Amino acid sequence: EHHGVRKNLLILITNKANDIPAWFYLQNPNVKIITLSAPAKEEREALVKSANFPSFFAGEVYRQDSPYYAAHPDELEKLQDKFVALTEGFSFTEINGLRRLCKNEKIRMQDLCDVIDLYKYGIRENPWKRLDLAQIRHAKEAFEARVKGQDYAITKTLDVVKRAITGLSGLQGSSHTRPKGVLFFAGPTGTGKTETAKTLAEILFGDESCCKRFDMSEYGQSHSDQKLLGAPPGYVGYEAGGQLTNAVKKDPFSILLFDEIEKAHPSILDKFLQILEDGRMTDGQGNTVYFSETILIFTSNLGIFTQDEHGQRQANVTSDMPYPEMSRRVRAAIEDYFKLQLGRPEILNRIGENIVVFDYIRPDVAQRILAAQVQKIIQSLSAEKHIALTLSDEAMGILTEQALGNLANGGRGIGNVVESLLINPLARYLFDQALFDHATVRIDRIDMTATPPALVCTTVS
Repeated sequence: EHHGVRKNLLILITNKANDIPAWFYLQNPNVKIITLSAPAKEEREALVKSANFPSFFAGEVYRQDSPYYAAHPDELEKLQDKFVALTEGFSFTEINGLRRLCKNEKIRMQDLCDVIDLYKYGIRENPWKRLDLAQIRHAKEAFEARVKGQDYAITKTLDVVKRAITGLSGLQGSSHTRPKGVLFFAGPTGTGKTETAKTLAEILFGDESCCKRFDMSEYGQSHSDQKLLGAPPGYVGYEAGGQLTNAVKKDPFSILLFDEIEKAHPSILDKFLQILEDGRMTDGQGNTVYFSETILIFTSNLGIFTQDEHGQRQANVTSDMPYPEMSRRVRAAIEDYFKLQLGRPEILNRIGENIVVFDYIRPDVAQRILAAQVQKIIQSLSAEKHIALTLSDEAMGILTEQALGNLANGGRGIGNVVESLLINPLARYLFDQALFDHATVRIDRIDMTATPPALVCTTVS
């Protein structure tokens, strides 16, 4: 009797297709790949809003906390809905891991969602919940001490932060996993874009080093996404991981500053779109990196210059334009860039209304910046060397005139004037006169005819 060929069914369960040798499944008619997707919203709801719910908690916790929620079913539903939203993209195994972790750590019912931070980042208390709200209420003063003449930009930045703190960031979209906030800082060079990001990091996390800066001109090649997010297995640099993913893994609570975004390769913008939409990214090593506790800030000089029909660069805005007109023109140029040049209007849609245009440094603001920089030099000389420094009106007048003549470079230009006309000649004068401490120095005037410029001073040792 002929039995024919007997076939054995072999089922291999793997995390990724390339865990199996490619020769085994590529163009093999006997192999079928079935992809199991992460549980959908309805499945996650069925898991949490069912008889399984008590198994998320230790016995005594459930006995103590459940009577309150039995009497307030609407609050229970809100809690469960938030948990369902925050577990978007989690596999069943991961959600089961959350359930066990919640039970073992004896997490209270009202703190159910905290288990997600514990699972993702290994922390019990989210730094966003520890923020000193009183400090943020007075944050405008802290900003104005460091960034002058940008009232609109500061107010807009603080609005985004207040939305992040009150948990309203994700309200328009369905996703709770998106970054806490997204800002797009545009405007002329030297007007305080990077400084605003650093100040924000200091106000929120107590340290401006929590602002991670990425210079996007370093990511202009087509393969730059590997530098940022990590190379895939088998490629050079695989073990090192990506610069962005490493930074976020190391410190998930931070401000990510992407300077001069227009210089990045367009393929990187696609990756940013994924971060803005999903709030997570898989690095080259297959680890999921979560961006849901970060604020993303993009800076750009787009819109300051545009190209005419001959491809020549021409000024789109000038410093004598009123701010509303300048802001409108910069925004329009940014929209044209994303829609027409890049063909990626969806990136612009995700940034939405969060384009913040920084104003030119106007003459009155320039004088405030100059005064603050001079004051800083006077204070540090007094504190560190016990040297009392004063400037005559004539000397201050020369500094002001030079600073106002160099506004094209914004605040940076003022800093350069202070350095070349005050700091360098003052250091030279103090050294030549052997004035290393305890002296009174008055700068009578600045001799602009000397090369380099020199100070004429009166000294009381």
